[in-house]
Amino acid sequence: MNEIVCHWILTAIVLGAALALSFAALKNRKGKGAYLCDDCRFNDSEKCLKTVRPYAVECTSYRPNLKPN
Repeated sequence: MNEIVCHWILTAIVLGAALALSFAALKNRKGKGAYLCDDCRFNDSEKCLKTVRPYAVECTSYRPNLKPN
């Protein structure tokens, strides 16, 4: 019985840590929309030649759009 309790305690700790890391990642992510391209100043087929545009979730060229839409 004691092993089962320890198992569930460890499971709860791991789950709590995973949730905390997920919330921290969401809070500190770049961009406002689901995709970085939604508010990137280079979101134009002439300015951005990346193959993942307009659905990029990670991009080294991302720069937030300074003008409000």
